[in-house]
Amino acid sequence: MSQFKTFTSLKKVLANRNNAKKSTGPRTENGKAWAKRNAVKHGLRAEHIITVGENKIEFEELKDQFVKELQPIDIISMQLVNRIVLTAWNLQRSDKIQSGMLAYEMLSYEADEYKSKLKEIHHADFAGSQIKVPYQNLLMGLSFLRDCNSSNAMVKLGSYETRLLNRYSQLLEQLKKYKEQKYER
Repeated sequence: MSQFKTFTSLKKVLANRNNAKKSTGPRTENGKAWAKRNAVKHGLRAEHIITVGENKIEFEELKDQFVKELQPIDIISMQLVNRIVLTAWNLQRSDKIQSGMLAYEMLSYEADEYKSKLKEIHHADFAGSQIKVPYQNLLMGLSFLRDCNSSNAMVKLGSYETRLLNRYSQLLEQLKKYKEQKYER
């Protein structure tokens, strides 16, 4: 790597500025809303909790259930309940992502050359028994193995999920302690 910095010429900087002025970007409200979400990869740390393809009514129903169950007593406890709701929503999203990842991998195996290698398992230990490993389970297992040998998306998702579960537990504990302290007064 060179120790000298290269500088962009003034001519190039001016040309870039002129080209940027010609850029229109999204013009419609729909286009602008879509462009705001360009950086969303999985939504597990999204600024806006409802993302493309999710149901706002479902989220509101979940929130109402939590409010009814956890019974916030003031604005501080309501903030904790809101955090719990967001975390619970992300945990549900995590389950959907995992299901989608497995389904995608399983479909790709269906179209793959390995499909012919998937057969019922016959082993001496199973002789005379009714034990069979269903084809779907084999597909799931192979899909998981494929992921482990490549991008490790399942491991990454598991890591997010673990953090979400820890956060969920901590928030519930904080709410419990807060309410106990509030009632002691």
